[in-house]
Amino acid sequence: MTSLLAALLALAAPAWAAPQKAKSAPAAAVPAAVSTAAVAASSVFLYPSSVPLTLESVLAHFQLYDREMQSLAARFTQTLTVPDTQVNQSVEGTLEYLKPGRLRIEHQRPERQTLVIDGKDLWIHRHAQNQVIQSSLEDWKKADPAIGSLMQFGDFARMLEVYDAVLDTSAAQAALVLRPKQRSETDLVLRLTLNAMNLFPAVTELGVGSLKVRSTLSELKINAPIPEKDFQFTPPYGADVLRNFKPPKVQ
Repeated sequence: MTSLLAALLALAAPAWAAPQKAKSAPAAAVPAAVSTAAVAASSVFLYPSSVPLTLESVLAHFQLYDREMQSLAARFTQTLTVPDTQVNQSVEGTLEYLKPGRLRIEHQRPERQTLVIDGKDLWIHRHAQNQVIQSSLEDWKKADPAIGSLMQFGDFARMLEVYDAVLDTSAAQAALVLRPKQRSETDLVLRLTLNAMNLFPAVTELGVGSLKVRSTLSELKINAPIPEKDFQFTPPYGADVLRNFKPPKVQ
């Protein structure tokens, strides 16, 4: 699930966004804590200590998330490194997810950005420049097949249809290691480090060639109420809006 953050990191700072004179923009809301509801909802996903940890048991628990998880909210930190080009980026923010297919990511550092997926369109707002990009989510999936396979948010079973999975228990925390069933010239490896209590993949490490993306979730709230309005986006007044942006096809 955090693999989606990794896939979308590059989208949040597209090359089309050239610096412009900054205009004022309204502050975006940070997800409110609903601790009591979140704790009650999260208890459904506790992994029984009496059940041995095997690949089969992990996949079965993931199917529980598929059936029962309706929403998710968390804080995240994410780092991206590309040693070949000396790229080293770090991002902090919050995310909200509501089934089916709605997502809101607020980048708070190093630059305020808002990414909203309403199930049909993808919106990115760079606050300092008051720039907005709107694109069809299907266009992004067609341009980069990896995004289509990684965007199985709340649908682990479908994701595992396109990945071979191996359970690694050699470290202090068990991890699920995923590789695409259909191999390509660029090796892709997705490592999901599992929380011992509920097997939720709170740490995700994505490697695509020399590119490495590490995402960590904290203050996790599962099935806590999230307002529908959080997944609606209207460009702010005076924004420079690029509509129907066509992403370049990944070769």
